[in-house]
Amino acid sequence: MLVTLSFSKVSKEKICEFQAGVDALMKESQNHTFEEKNFDTNLHVEADPKHYDFVIVGAGAAGSVIANRLSAKHYKVLLLEAGGPETPYTQIPKLAHLLHNTDYNWGYLTTPQKNTCRGMIDNICAIAAGKALGGSTAINDMYCTRGNREDYNQWAAMGNHGWSYDDLLPYFKKLEDAFVKPFDPVYRHRGGPFHIEHPRYWTEITNGSLSAGKELGFDNIDFNAKNQLGMGRTQLSTKRGKRHSTAQAYLVPARKRSNLVIKPFSHVTKLLIDSESKEATGVEFFAKGKLYAAKAQKEVILSAGAISTAQILKLSGIGPREELDKFDIPVVAELNVGRRFIDHVAFIGLSLFYKNTTLGKEDETDEIIEYLQKGKGPLSVPGSETVAYFKTDASNHRKRYPDIELFFYSEKPSPTANSFRFKPEILESFKSLANKKILQIGVMLVHPQSIGTVLLKDKDPFHHPLVDPNSLSDPDDEDFRTLLAGIKRGLSFAGTDVFKKMNLVVNDYKIAGCEDHEWGSDDYWKCAIKLLTISLHHVMGTARMGPKSDKDAIVDNKLRVYGVQKLRVADASVLPVTISGHTMIPSIMIGEKASDLILQKWKAKEVPQD
Repeated sequence: MLVTLSFSKVSKEKICEFQAGVDALMKESQNHTFEEKNFDTNLHVEADPKHYDFVIVGAGAAGSVIANRLSAKHYKVLLLEAGGPETPYTQIPKLAHLLHNTDYNWGYLTTPQKNTCRGMIDNICAIAAGKALGGSTAINDMYCTRGNREDYNQWAAMGNHGWSYDDLLPYFKKLEDAFVKPFDPVYRHRGGPFHIEHPRYWTEITNGSLSAGKELGFDNIDFNAKNQLGMGRTQLSTKRGKRHSTAQAYLVPARKRSNLVIKPFSHVTKLLIDSESKEATGVEFFAKGKLYAAKAQKEVILSAGAISTAQILKLSGIGPREELDKFDIPVVAELNVGRRFIDHVAFIGLSLFYKNTTLGKEDETDEIIEYLQKGKGPLSVPGSETVAYFKTDASNHRKRYPDIELFFYSEKPSPTANSFRFKPEILESFKSLANKKILQIGVMLVHPQSIGTVLLKDKDPFHHPLVDPNSLSDPDDEDFRTLLAGIKRGLSFAGTDVFKKMNLVVNDYKIAGCEDHEWGSDDYWKCAIKLLTISLHHVMGTARMGPKSDKDAIVDNKLRVYGVQKLRVADASVLPVTISGHTMIPSIMIGEKASDLILQKWKAKEVPQD
C-alpha cells in the first residue's frame, strides 16, 4: 500500500497527531542501529505461482519508472523492493535527515578512510541508500539537477551510442513537471510525472547569496537548462511542499493495473541464470520468512542501486573471477563489477554566522500549522536554498566545465541523531556555533578522480558488501587541489558587500584536530578536509556502461549485461563518468531511456489504461 500526505483543515487534534508522528520518527532515528541478518541457506525455495514477462529488482529512481512504463503496455510485471511504503511523515521534506537512521535506509558504511571521514567514528562515513518504495527518492534531500551537457557527450564519445546530451534531452523533459523560473521550453517541460519546484519557503539566504554571487560574477540561471555555470535557486522533487518520490510519481498512478504486481519487503538474494544458455530466467527473493523464485519470460531488470546491484550481480556469478572464486561462487560472466565505484564527496566545514545575532527558543506550532494548511514554511525545505556551479583554476578541462558545486543552507552541520557519525570531539567543536544564526556553505567535488570498490564481504545476501570509496586518493592530488580551490571560492562570498551588509562573518573557530595549523592556511584546510569531508550518497559506476572494448564495461549501450542474455542493469551503476550534479534525475532519466529500449526490443502495443 502506498500512503500519501494530503493537506487539510487544521484542528488541535490534527496538530497533536502530526506532532506525535514526528516524535515517533525522531525517536526511531535516535535509537536505531543497523543490524545484518544471517541468511538461512537451507530454506526451501517456493515457486511464485504467477507468470511474469519482466521482473524488476528495486523500486527506486529507475525501477519505479520502468515498472510504470512496461505495465502501461500488455506486459505482466513483477516489481520487488526490499523496503516498505512511505508514510505521511517520511514525505515531510524537513525530516529527511531523520530517515537516514531508520529502516528506510540500507545503512551502508564505508571501510575506514585515510583522506576523508576522519572526523567520524572509526574514520568511517555513512552512505545512505533508500530502502523503500521510491528507493533513495524516498529519503534523500530532493535536489533536482541534470548535470552538464558535457557529461553525456563524454558518454557518447566513449562509444555509448544514443547517450549524448541531445539524445537524452527528450527523456529529461519527458520525466518532469517543472515549475521553475526562469522557464525555457526548449529545455524544460510541464506535464510529466515527476514534479519539480523551487522551495516554497526561503530565508534571506536565497536573495542574499544570489546577490553576493552576482557581485562575484555568477549569473543567475536555471542550472538544468542551457547553461549550468552560474547560480540559481534550489529545485526540489516536491509537490506543493510534500516530497514527491518516484513511488508517488510513477507507482501510485500504476498500482491499480492488474498486470503490475508490487511486492515490498522482498529482498532479492540472487538472479536465476541458466548455466547452459547463460540466460537470466528470474530471481530468488526472501519475503515473510520464506524464499521464493519468480520467473521472467522476457527479461530481468536490475535497478537496485550502485551498491546493491553490484552485490547481487556478484552473488549471481557475475563479477571478477578472483573475487568469486574466493567465495566459491560459480562464474557465469567474468566482468569487473564493483571496480569503478565513484562517490561525490563534500566538505561541510565552511560556515558563517550573523554577527550580534542569537537564536531564541523556537515555537514550532506555527510552522506545523502553516505546513498542514498550505504545504509551506520551514518544514517544506530539506536544506539548501541556492546552488552554484563553477570551474576552478585547478581544473584541467579544456571546456567551460564545472568541477565544484556550492550549496548554501542554514542548517547546523550536526543533524539530529548524528547521522554523519561525528566523533564526540567534532561535535564539541560545533558548540562554537551554539545559539548562533548560521549560513553554511557546502563544497561538493563534482568530478572526483579517485576510484573506489564495492567488494563482497561473504556470500550472505543479508551482509553488506565492503564499500571503499577511496576518496581524495588520486595519485596526482587533483581532488585535494580542486576541493581546496572550491573552499577558497566559497570563502570569497564572505568578502562581498552583500554579505557584509547582512552582518555575516566567517566562523574561524578551529575544528578539533587542526589546532596546530593557522586558521585559513592551506595546511589548515587540508587538515579540515580530511576531517569534515563526507559522502553525499551519489554512488555510481559499479556496473559501468561501455563498448565491449572497454575492459571495465559491464553493460552495453542498451544496458544489457555482457555475457548474460535477458538481463539489464538500469540505475546509477551504469554511469560511465561522474555527473556534474546530483544523481537522482539522471537515474530517473535512465529509467525512462531503459523503458524505451526494452519496449523497442519487444515491440509492445498500447493497451487501454486501467
